[in-house]
Parts: sequence; structure tokens; C-alpha cells
Amino acid sequence: MSQATDDFKSLARMKVSGEINDENNMLLTNYNGEVSTTIFDKTIQRVTLNNDGNSPPINFNTLGETIFRGNASITNGLFEFSFVVPRDIRISLANGKISFYAKKDQTLENETGFNTSIQRGGINENATEDNISPKVKLYMNDETFVSGGITNASPFLLAFLEDENGINTARGIGHDIVAILDGDVSNPYLLNDYYQTNLDDYTKGSLRFPLRNLTVGLHTITFKA
Repeated sequence: MSQATDDFKSLARMKVSGEINDENNMLLTNYNGEVSTTIFDKTIQRVTLNNDGNSPPINFNTLGETIFRGNASITNGLFEFSFVVPRDIRISLANGKISFYAKKDQTLENETGFNTSIQRGGINENATEDNISPKVKLYMNDETFVSGGITNASPFLLAFLEDENGINTARGIGHDIVAILDGDVSNPYLLNDYYQTNLDDYTKGSLRFPLRNLTVGLHTITFKA
């Protein structure tokens, strides 16, 4: 990072661009492939619980919630992607972390990197109001499944989502991606960490979640994003 950057404010639409460099910090113009990016909220202070009663509690820091997980194309060593910062980031201003993992087309040549100098916090006061729910398509195992169809005992829940502002993965109260099996609201499946965007399109994405050991008979699934 060599230039000043905007803060990642709640509800702000952000654009991130970058490049793949060699060990001499020179652009790899022959690098074409994909980059997977995970953006974390500010670090969180935690304390151990002293479960065994034999040592004093220890303070430590851990990564904040994942506020974006997406994929973008790399062309001639350059990449760019956009996303909307979730409403549920913590408002105080402090540094978070961005992790990158790139893979080159047709070649076993991968690169990693991270940045901790961009601040998250504050609110975009000019954000457009959004009261339109995401579009959701649900299947079991693959897209040939129809409601009332038959699955094996351990199917994958397959969900395709679309929204003009992207999907919130920041674990806000009432804003999680949740699946409920057979109406058991006391044991919801939180699916935030299973979601990722389509390549070069933060408004669309999907997730695959494994269900295990379903009993023989009729089951229902309720899904919310």
C-alpha cells in the first residue's frame, strides 16, 4: 500500500485492485488466473476461560468476522473486485486484515499475501436503502433436485444467492445465513463461512453445506440470507 485509502465504512461500496509481484516487487505480467480474497473486520480481544482452574486467564487477539469472501480474475498480473461492506461491522475505527490467495491458470504456481493497513469502521450515511430480499434457489446435491425429491442419507444443501448489494456474511444478529432442518429453530445451521461469491461478481454466489445421517422419511429445510 503506497497511497492513502478510504476507510471501509458500513454499507459503503468499495473497490479493491492489486497486482501479483515477484520477489523483486516486479509485476508478473504473464500471471493469469484467479485470486480468492477474504476480508476480516477489526481484531477482537478475547480472554481464556481458565476451565481447569490451574492458571490465570490469558488475554489474546483473534481475527474479526469475515465481512467479504470472493473471487476475481487475474489478467496480466492485475486484479480488481468490488463489494458492499456489511451493515454489521463494528463501528469503531481500527485496522482489520485482507488475505489473498492466487492461483495461476494451468500451472502449479500459487501466491499468498495479506494487508493489515486498511481501516474498518464508521457508517456510510449516504447508503441507498435496500428492503429487497436476496433471490435464493435451493437444491439437494445438484441442480436437478426438485422440491419433494429423494436424496441419500447425507446430502449437500446447495444454495445459489443473488442480491444487488451482495450477501451479508458478517454474523450480525438476525443477519446470518441460516438453515433450519425440520423446523428445529433451537439448532440452526450457521452457513456464513460456506458462502463465496461468483468469479468477478459480488452480487451472486453460492454455498454447499453437508447434511449428515438424515433418517428415512420426509424432511423440510428453511433457508434465510
